[in-house]
Amino acid sequence: MDNYLIDRETLGKFIDELIKHKPLNVSSAEQLNEFREQAIAALDEQIGMSIFSQFTPEQDDEYNQLLDRDASEEECQEFFNRHNIDLEKTISTAMQRFAEDFIGGTDA
Repeated sequence: MDNYLIDRETLGKFIDELIKHKPLNVSSAEQLNEFREQAIAALDEQIGMSIFSQFTPEQDDEYNQLLDRDASEEECQEFFNRHNIDLEKTISTAMQRFAEDFIGGTDA
């Protein structure tokens, strides 16, 4: 299973709410589930890009070192705090942009 920046359940609930507001061109539960899974992955990717695009090359190296040594959630949070990266705001903005694109975009 993929690793998600935000827990998968939270991403799923967010996508489920968006799906309620957009008519989809799906004809089966299987197609709907596939669409949902793709949307969850796309949302997670957009969040990741929003976060990691803020890194300098040095910060990218430092963060990768944290990941390589399986740093704790607290150590990762300290990294973001030390580098003045507001995760909550970044994630919120990415989710809002995703929702706008999702609702305004073309259906499946």
